[in-house]
Amino acid sequence: MPRKKSNLNNASTREARRKRIKRAHQLAEQIESRNLAQRISTAEGHAQESQEQFKCHRKKSNLNNASSKGSRRKRVERAQQLPEQIERRNAAQRIRTAESRARESQEQRDERLQQNITRTRVARERNIATVRALDRQRQRISRSLTRASFVRLAFEYAPDINYSAHSKIAIGGMDKVCQYCHALKFRNEAAGMCCASGKVVLSPLPAPPEPLLSLLTGNSDDSKLFLRKIRKFNSCFQMTSFGATKICDRASDGRNFETTFKIQGQVYHKIGSLMPMPDNNPKFLQIYFMGDCEERVTTRCLYNFIEQAEERAIVILLENFLEDHNQLIQLIKRVSPRLQNDNYQIVIKADKVPLGEHAGRFNAPTVDEVAVIMVGDPVDKRSIKITRRDNTISTISDLHRSYDALQYPLIFWQGQDEYHLNIKQYDPNTGDYRNNKVSSMNYYAHRIMVRQHQDNYILRYRQLFHQYIVDMYAKVESERLRFLRFNQAKLRSEEYIHLRDAVAGNIDGNLNPNDIGNAFILPSSYIGSPQNMQEYMQDAMTYVRHYGRPDLFITFTCNPNWEEIQTLLLPGQQAIHRHDLTARVFKQKLKSLIDFIVKYSIFGITRCWLYTIEWQKRGLPHAHILVWLKDRIRPEEIDQIISAEIPDPLIDQELFDMVTKHMIHGPCGAFNMTSPCMENGKWKKNFPKPHTNDTITDIDGYPKYRRRSTENGGHTFTMRLPNFPNQVEFDNEWVVPYSPLLSKTYKAHINVELCSSVKSIKYICNYVNKGSDLAIFEVQNINKNDEIARYQMGRYISSNEAIWHILSFPIHERDPAVEHLAIHLENGQRVYFTEENVLQRAFEAPKTTLTEFFTLCQKPDVFGQFAKTLVYGDVPRYFTWNKSSKKWEPRKQGKPHPSITGIFKAKTLGRLYTVHPKQRECFYLRLLLVNVPGPTSFEFLRTVNGRVFNTYQDACRELQLLEDDNHWDLTLADAALTSTPNNTSSVVCNYFDDMLSLASTNFVGKI
Repeated sequence: MPRKKSNLNNASTREARRKRIKRAHQLAEQIESRNLAQRISTAEGHAQESQEQFKCHRKKSNLNNASSKGSRRKRVERAQQLPEQIERRNAAQRIRTAESRARESQEQRDERLQQNITRTRVARERNIATVRALDRQRQRISRSLTRASFVRLAFEYAPDINYSAHSKIAIGGMDKVCQYCHALKFRNEAAGMCCASGKVVLSPLPAPPEPLLSLLTGNSDDSKLFLRKIRKFNSCFQMTSFGATKICDRASDGRNFETTFKIQGQVYHKIGSLMPMPDNNPKFLQIYFMGDCEERVTTRCLYNFIEQAEERAIVILLENFLEDHNQLIQLIKRVSPRLQNDNYQIVIKADKVPLGEHAGRFNAPTVDEVAVIMVGDPVDKRSIKITRRDNTISTISDLHRSYDALQYPLIFWQGQDEYHLNIKQYDPNTGDYRNNKVSSMNYYAHRIMVRQHQDNYILRYRQLFHQYIVDMYAKVESERLRFLRFNQAKLRSEEYIHLRDAVAGNIDGNLNPNDIGNAFILPSSYIGSPQNMQEYMQDAMTYVRHYGRPDLFITFTCNPNWEEIQTLLLPGQQAIHRHDLTARVFKQKLKSLIDFIVKYSIFGITRCWLYTIEWQKRGLPHAHILVWLKDRIRPEEIDQIISAEIPDPLIDQELFDMVTKHMIHGPCGAFNMTSPCMENGKWKKNFPKPHTNDTITDIDGYPKYRRRSTENGGHTFTMRLPNFPNQVEFDNEWVVPYSPLLSKTYKAHINVELCSSVKSIKYICNYVNKGSDLAIFEVQNINKNDEIARYQMGRYISSNEAIWHILSFPIHERDPAVEHLAIHLENGQRVYFTEENVLQRAFEAPKTTLTEFFTLCQKPDVFGQFAKTLVYGDVPRYFTWNKSSKKWEPRKQGKPHPSITGIFKAKTLGRLYTVHPKQRECFYLRLLLVNVPGPTSFEFLRTVNGRVFNTYQDACRELQLLEDDNHWDLTLADAALTSTPNNTSSVVCNYFDDMLSLASTNFVGKI
């Protein structure tokens, strides 16, 4: 039913808050006045002491007292003087001082200066501690007043306040300069994001000469045409083909922010022979070896569907330009005559660096790095092999130094080397190069930074830059996945008991470690993998188990028109051209928003929070945020923080502009049947929403926010839509719920929803942690157990997402931390081994969080005795898991225990891994660990009243944990929250199977 609002209560609450803030400011003013008076008094006292110290020749007599009285009288008289009198007196004093100093000898002058120095030093030494203490006190008061003024600020939104200009909210400009590479950064960006704190040293890309420079930076018609179709012009001259499972290339007119480049699956570059087969047309590199310039230009235009004369003229310019400047092309042409017949091939070595040059310096290819050999001779796998003429097409290794230059000749117009494995890290402290190598992620992060007094021309290539950055992140990810694949060939995993049995049963000594363990698993530590996303979803459910439903569900979307983005664009650019800026600015805005909510408590004190990043089909990043509050939002407070109405432009014009620009859904339906929210001719988002005069909660617990009609005081606005001749009027039916405070502060699409029902939790947690889209399709010839290949073939990468990952921005963050607690049977823990240490591992059981919990409870000290009072899931609150030493250590920070010295409680939560009921013994072991405090061993858990049971299920029954169906109720509830429908149905089947099993053993529970 509709809730009645108590305006009187709300008014009294706001009045009380205003009084508290007023008292706080009055207190600050009193403290500041007192501090000022104290500083003046202290300074006068120190000045008087210094004067007495350096003028000790004065006689301390009645004459001094008279003199003191005379001085006070003079000060009073001077205070009453007019400005003209003061100026005449000061002028006379300056003349007397100058005459006095003119009569000084050099010794007298030196003595006077030394006395001044000593007097100043003494005064500062006496005053410095006091001043610092006062400054610290003032800063504490300032911070407390700032936080006090922000607490529950969302409940008291004021239209006349410019919240976005506050220093705690504004992200500032890109004015922080890296001391090593001179990259420009925002004040809160990581110090090492540009050059790994001086470890990556690369030469800047050289400025291109004419005519490429004018095409990139000019404002002529040719320049505009070139920049608009830059990918097509690059395709004319690329020497390798670009391929992926699927390529999405969208053009944008600048009015709508569309992702310009997106790929699915694995990226590959391929190269053919120098000359085509007799029946084939020349392509890519082969075109460079055709007859005259006119023939080459014609072929390039035909192959890339270029028909306009203006475009052909640009191709001619670029043809001559690359012939003159690209040393890689010149080198291949110079070496090609040495191919005597089709049995010879050109080999370009992968990562050879000329002697005497460091790995980060620009290197043009040289003849020494190219060889002509017979086909079939041994060649490094990463080297490029180009035959004279054949039908084969070879894939170029993404680790080859010419990988980038062959594909992007307009960017790397000199054909210079780019990333390869021989680039060493630099030590800025010693000035020497280390043996450690620069990773591809650090390399390309360095490449795309904006730097002081330096034009990074790679940021001017618009759509070609989008393709380049997606291509390079695919290389980065391939490098990381390749590491996992190659190391899994050596590193295998198996349950300890199975490994021990395998070794013990190896009587003839012919054990083959390759026959044991799993292969090609993509671990949960790999960011973005399905296991990683599932792990974060389970961690979100840990918050639900401890604190119940979240209070707020917030979706924050990047606004490409933010001032911080627009001011950093180069001349002629739009935000669509600079995914590096949109990613970096959004990351800073997101940090500011999280601080605004969590640190400054605008909705109240938070218990926990989490967010995840996704990318829209338009290419913009957005964050899904869940917030748990200490104090629940009461029904009568909803309208204070969340609105689904168009603001009154006469009261708040700025908020009206923000809402009508960013918070109007669609429009869809009859206005736009092709809208993304339309499915089979119906609205997926249920817009337009019905009018209602009051915020209500229906039977499912989903709020229906107040949306008043125009007859009941609601507002409207008009906007022009495509294919509609006249402007269309919209009212509150189309408004997406928002927080007035957040919308006005961050000037973007920020959808704020109240989570008022447990029914919505699973959807929200799964939605927040679902991750980027993975394609669902059949892949032929892919091992179904090869998780690495399946992930690589199914993932999508867009331009903005590639930037985000290259700059090492997180796609998940949360607080507090969640400690994962192992569940395994005795000798059932996972063990990792190599072929070399398989025998050692077989006879040395690994330590886990569970086995070390038993060890902790066995200790006789105060920590061990306290641990015996804890169940397994509560251990991370008081102890921290040391991953290197594999043991639990008492926390040294947190809330002190009220009665036990040295025990501190933190916010960290423990999560026991979920166990499927089909694993019966492990399932009942988990049930015991949840209920039995302080176990010292597996046998301890099976022991009840001095009797050791054979199974954990029997121990649960003896402890009456199976006396009724409560454990199944909890299991089904947990499965309903955390599992898919198929897994939940499996749990239900096991429920009935368990009941039948219990009935067969004459145990009757509540069925």
